[in-house]
Amino acid sequence: MFGFGKKEEVKIASPLDGKIIDITAVNDPVFADKMMGDGFAVVPSDGADTIVAPCDGKIMLVPDTRHAVAIAAGDSGKLELLIHVGLDTATLGGEGFTALVSTGDSVKRGDALIKFDGALLKSKGKDATTMIVITNGDDAVKSMTKNLNEKSSVLTVAVK
Repeated sequence: MFGFGKKEEVKIASPLDGKIIDITAVNDPVFADKMMGDGFAVVPSDGADTIVAPCDGKIMLVPDTRHAVAIAAGDSGKLELLIHVGLDTATLGGEGFTALVSTGDSVKRGDALIKFDGALLKSKGKDATTMIVITNGDDAVKSMTKNLNEKSSVLTVAVK
């Protein structure tokens, strides 16, 4: 009646087309060793060039380099997600990236967030693998289930 004891569950989808892999398989120790948090990654399919919101939420941050976006996810906004496009792509200073949202924007699952030029990344020797990381897992995650074979619900997170 009052929502006491109501359990929040956030389903996190793949933000782009491609092969879903566990975060531990990413070719970067910062992500693979879960220094930023747990999650998953997507090796983009050829031609995939748009990152979409993996769940409903509010944009917390879009850096000047436009290679990433942070989202306060779910109804409560307690769950913090980072979507990081590519490895070592911050060094490009925004070249090849177009932000389609701004800090403070509310987004719905499937809304376009970032467009990127995969051919440019490749020509610059950058891996376009995209990481989706829960950055505040210790504080916000009660439990998490990974389903790396299901693009529409890769992570199911029970929020504390």
